[in-house]
Amino acid sequence: MTRAYLCLPTFLLVVLTLATCGSSRTSEGRPGVAPTPGFQQYWSQGLGELNHYALTQARYGELRQGDAVLIFVTEDFLTTEQVKFEGKGSGAHTSVLKLNMIERFNTGIYDYSLMTSCFSPVDGTPALKVNTSVQDWCGQVFIQLNRKERGYAGRSFSYFQSEGDRTFNTPDVWLEDALWNQLRIDPAKVPVGKFNVLPSLRYLSLVHKPSTSVEVSATVVVQGDTSSYTMAFPTLQRTLTIRYRTSFPYGILGWSETRPDGFNANPPVLTTEARLTHSSNLPYWQLNSNANDSLRKTLGLERMPVR
Repeated sequence: MTRAYLCLPTFLLVVLTLATCGSSRTSEGRPGVAPTPGFQQYWSQGLGELNHYALTQARYGELRQGDAVLIFVTEDFLTTEQVKFEGKGSGAHTSVLKLNMIERFNTGIYDYSLMTSCFSPVDGTPALKVNTSVQDWCGQVFIQLNRKERGYAGRSFSYFQSEGDRTFNTPDVWLEDALWNQLRIDPAKVPVGKFNVLPSLRYLSLVHKPSTSVEVSATVVVQGDTSSYTMAFPTLQRTLTIRYRTSFPYGILGWSETRPDGFNANPPVLTTEARLTHSSNLPYWQLNSNANDSLRKTLGLERMPVR
């Protein structure tokens, strides 16, 4: 797969980037492959990778300040039930890289909380499960996709009358939410060129769009220690760029998303941005006592108010 490298002349850089547009992959029939070298050693230490980002989030036509936390950890996952394997029963299970993505910001007097979870087999086969929940003081929305033999079965629950509770099916396409995990497993295998993708569930929830796949055009650019993966969504007037470390373990350095934001006739085009501030590897599920509150500072997070 062609990549653009630092210090190449600008013309050659453009040529190499455009060359990737002639290549595309879909998730259908995607074979399982071994993860990138060093993957097992890094992710089998019994630790989760915790990353804090300074977040500037577009909402209702304005930019809001907030926090984002990306939590990556490997675990065993039951492939039929599609839940965490806890050592009971004899069902088939596989190792997955789990991403929990949490975003929090205020809109005036009230606050928003978003969480997306994605479970991707480490062998590079399609994600088994993705869900998103969005809560604010008005209500909440929840969407979940479960991998089936071909494509995904979806369920959504919303307090909005126009959306309500429903079931739907998604064809066998790439999931935007799963591409974050693929960058961590092996960025050389993310799709480039033109292909169909289901936009992230949190994006679909925030803008109240149906769970329908769209065509995107994606490129990878390598600039020394930093690489970027950019997807352009022409029909959505949206562009997403994820910045990550070029070398293993390919940590996510930040992202930016540019799109019309707001619900009036001519919403402004705004850019959501997130910048990595802190990263730490910890067994966070064990650090749940009051005495562990101080560890939040190691991630640049405030302690909960003490009364």
